[in-house]
Amino acid sequence: MAITQRQFNHLNEMGINVWQQRDTDNSAVALESKNTNIPVSTSLAFDLDQLSQQQLFSDILLCIDISIGEVTTENNIMNLGLFNWQFKETDTITFSKSILTTPLLTAFENSTQLKKDLWQIIQQKVLA
Repeated sequence: MAITQRQFNHLNEMGINVWQQRDTDNSAVALESKNTNIPVSTSLAFDLDQLSQQQLFSDILLCIDISIGEVTTENNIMNLGLFNWQFKETDTITFSKSILTTPLLTAFENSTQLKKDLWQIIQQKVLA
């Protein structure tokens, strides 16, 4: 049975040792999240309080079983435990090295195709 990184951390904090298979991509992401190899200028700034008011964002957090209090941000990148999320001036959604890159959530308001693409990536890449 697979567990999330958040669940793994909680169990370790309680003194419960859990064996979890290491994924080479995940260990690289942990290093990247600390060093943030992504230039700050390429990521768009966002307001986490404002994001938490948007239904799409709340639905995504619910889907990956994380609360808003567990979301951390650094250099305009959100760490959601299972993946990092950044916003860029783009019309496409990409997922590479556990980094989800999307346009700002306001772009999703009138685009059913963007919403569909986002949910497919979350289903296929994040929750798989």
